[in-house]
Amino acid sequence: MSQIQEEAWKGGPLSITAFTPAYNRAHTLGRVWESLRSQTYRNFEWVIVDDGSVDDTRQVVEAYIKQADFPIRYFYQENNGKHMAFNRAVSEARGELFVVADSDDTFVPEAFATLVRCWEEIPEDQRDAYRGITCRCYDPETGRPIGEGAIPEPWVDCTEIEAVFLRRFRFEMWGMTRTEVLREFPFPNIPGGQKSGLKFFPEIIIYDRIAAKYRSRYINQCLRGYYRDQANAATVKKGSRYKENYYLWAHYINDLFAYFRYDPKRFLKAFVGLVRDGKLSGRTMGTILQDVHGAGRKLLVLLFSPVGLVLWMRGRRC
Repeated sequence: MSQIQEEAWKGGPLSITAFTPAYNRAHTLGRVWESLRSQTYRNFEWVIVDDGSVDDTRQVVEAYIKQADFPIRYFYQENNGKHMAFNRAVSEARGELFVVADSDDTFVPEAFATLVRCWEEIPEDQRDAYRGITCRCYDPETGRPIGEGAIPEPWVDCTEIEAVFLRRFRFEMWGMTRTEVLREFPFPNIPGGQKSGLKFFPEIIIYDRIAAKYRSRYINQCLRGYYRDQANAATVKKGSRYKENYYLWAHYINDLFAYFRYDPKRFLKAFVGLVRDGKLSGRTMGTILQDVHGAGRKLLVLLFSPVGLVLWMRGRRC
């Protein structure tokens, strides 16, 4: 980071850390770079955690550092998974507020300004009850919002769990979170990486855990462009996510089962998926059942296990 960038860093209240995890993403980092350069709100830093890239990610970032009028800090780690890169970024963050800017993201010039303005509209003596601000995403090709319906204006205050199960917000969402909240709820220390272990730990699990203590303010503005065209993006190759999805299915079954009646299809999918993805991950049925809490839920997993086993056998042949 240059001396000019360091002097540009204001820090203090309402400063933002924009975090980008990168694994061989040199060809898409330009989207984030251009989006950050265009931001009308300037009190931010860009933290990039390179998760073991073997392309020219470092060289691309070094070129950005020479041009930027905002702080850019680059950290390299041996390939260990996005969740481990996330924890590193949170530990290094200097901003009060934290935004994830994935390596194939774009966002509108007013994104940070809008998020900060909405945060400031929450009375200061009430902000400790909030994790942050959540907005919607748009399709960069069409400019249209992703997902049907709308968040009621001017905003809705609720937890992540309430948003999904009670208010049935079926949108691709984005936003910012207080850094201290993310430090309170880190990702589990599970070694990962592209060749072995987890590529990522499902973020929804962390935000659902946060929901036990904090709510978010939901706004209907579409501030982030959501791309699906990248070869190793998390939005594609879903069939290879069995190691990661196993934790997601266990989360639904063990932590959210009280919401079964609001979305039965989601939980039935979890009962099947837990067996399929558990077996694809090399677990035995005994180990899978040990990961399920309660006799009733174990019985439901057993009930749906024939479907899961059929899908597992099909998956082995793919």
